[in-house]
Amino acid sequence: MIVTAGGTGGHIYPALAVADELKRMGNTILFVGGQSGPEEEMARRAGFEFLGVDVRGLDRRNIGKALMALLALPRALRKAAKAINVFQPDAVVGAGGYASGPSCLVASAKGVPVFLLEQNVYPGLVTRWLAGRARRVYANFAESARWLRGADLMVAGNPSRREFAAAASRNFDEPRKTILVMGGSQGANAINRAVIGALPRLAKMNVKIYHQTGKQMLAETRVAYLEAMMDAVVEPYFENMADIMRESHLAIARAGAGTCAELALTALPAILVPYPGAGGHQRLNALAMENIGAAAVADEMKLNGELLAEMVRDILRSPDKLRKMSANARENAKPDAARVIARDIVKQMEAA
Repeated sequence: MIVTAGGTGGHIYPALAVADELKRMGNTILFVGGQSGPEEEMARRAGFEFLGVDVRGLDRRNIGKALMALLALPRALRKAAKAINVFQPDAVVGAGGYASGPSCLVASAKGVPVFLLEQNVYPGLVTRWLAGRARRVYANFAESARWLRGADLMVAGNPSRREFAAAASRNFDEPRKTILVMGGSQGANAINRAVIGALPRLAKMNVKIYHQTGKQMLAETRVAYLEAMMDAVVEPYFENMADIMRESHLAIARAGAGTCAELALTALPAILVPYPGAGGHQRLNALAMENIGAAAVADEMKLNGELLAEMVRDILRSPDKLRKMSANARENAKPDAARVIARDIVKQMEAA
């Protein structure tokens, strides 16, 4: 089978998780992604043969970049077609990102069964284009059905890295609480600035903070914590994120699909600050988490230190509220998503 994804970890990690399960079941996997994205290193490190195609994101806000993406598309389609002709896959599994488009489009045109993974509430472009022709779409959120009428939709969850599946053993009654601040692998300056503004108030609470800043605001954020004399671990990136999430009592985070899935798996209550760009899809993810009672949502445009500190205080002062949010997150987690999806793909192929 061909498994294809690219662009960001939010697409690549689910693709690798499903590819790993398919490989464990005895299938031969070719991973296809963008030739200049992070997916090549990640796929090869995971033990998969990799093929890169020259494909670029369609940025409709920039006419020049959009034109370059359209000009590169025929070459990417030809390379994807050659790969499909040579490799002759029984199926193509697309996990999103612009790099998955060429293989999924060519496979669909050639009559090769296509299976799609959709991580966000609002489906990505490839999913919206091909959902009606895909054998099955595996959604993370049930709300995606609103945009995928007519598709064979299965709510299977978002495949995540295995280290997030271990159960957390935090105690919400202990007086000292641990807060995790993370804005994705690159950090989020809006969250960084809001937390810095909140530090004078957070310093009066009995908390420890793990703060993943990204590289841009690392030095400034470390200085702010030193001035506030707070117990904090401030790094551009945490390699042991799963362990920190299980230790923490509350997260302040973006609302990417991968983050939402990991919060659910680790049963970690959260204040979600969705990224306002990218078509607003993070806001829909955040609202879905809020609707199940696992998170509170803060609007980045209105967020400041005072508001953030008040939200943190309101949640942390109620162990019962924390327990309820944690239980709601756990109830909606799908730790076996990768295995469920892989087995269903094989089942669908055997039934054909």
